[in-house]
Amino acid sequence: METQRPFDAAFINNSQLVQTPDCHNYKLPGIARESLPEQVSKVRPCGAIGASAIHTRCMNELTEDAIREIEQIHSTWIEYEVAGDDHSLMALCADDIELWPPDAQPLLGRAAVSAQMARRTTRIHSIEISDRRIRGSNGIAYLTASYRTTFSSAENSTPRQALGSHLWILRKRTGTWVVTLVSWSVRGHAAISASVP
Repeated sequence: METQRPFDAAFINNSQLVQTPDCHNYKLPGIARESLPEQVSKVRPCGAIGASAIHTRCMNELTEDAIREIEQIHSTWIEYEVAGDDHSLMALCADDIELWPPDAQPLLGRAAVSAQMARRTTRIHSIEISDRRIRGSNGIAYLTASYRTTFSSAENSTPRQALGSHLWILRKRTGTWVVTLVSWSVRGHAAISASVP
């Protein structure tokens, strides 16, 4: 019997995200539903749709304009993160934003996330994104991507790199896409010899 794994964004990619026949929920094969954040396990119904059209319509309702808007939000977030502009970054978030870091308790709500960002001592020099994929419906979207972040800290000025992947969940509220959940995993770290400005 296959052992069900706890939720970890490291596994999640769009090929794993499968919609249930009633079009109300998404499931991740091999991952216990009770271990998923609410935003992943519960999704707004798509409505009464014939069985043959469920997957096509429910998973492909994002328009090209919506995908471009979400791509821009993702890119802008990264620009703000590199610039250390936490105030502008938080403007992209919903009030009930959740951050799910690896090996740490989740941060729930704008106040908790803002406080954590204010305490951060890491300086991010650059973030490279690859394999970005977006899918969802007209009201909720899932973005997955791999990242390579170059950073240093107040305790250690030597630049290092972190490699991993992240999962974003966005919802459309009052006509605007906002980030409601960010979860990420780290595959490894590496020191780099070249100087970083």
